[in-house]
Amino acid sequence: MSLVVKPLANSVATGVATNVYNATVVYLANDTTARLVSVANTRSIENGGGVSSSIRVPANGQLVIKKRPTDTVTGAATCFATKIADGAQ
Repeated sequence: MSLVVKPLANSVATGVATNVYNATVVYLANDTTARLVSVANTRSIENGGGVSSSIRVPANGQLVIKKRPTDTVTGAATCFATKIADGAQ
């Protein structure tokens, strides 16, 4: 079964923290070996932020994550993130 997505913006490399155009749903694609991608809530702890987590993107794999618009995604420069429409799977 193939994954069908509706892109809403250009892809960006995750080598530098990015909120991926304030996306709430992000398609991650990895071009090389398995990579760890971190998702961080950049709001202050007082405002419900300060929490981060990570997920492993398989070698030459892809996955879809949900996040808050202000959350940032950081990984390897060979891992790309694209803002996509919610429910496009």
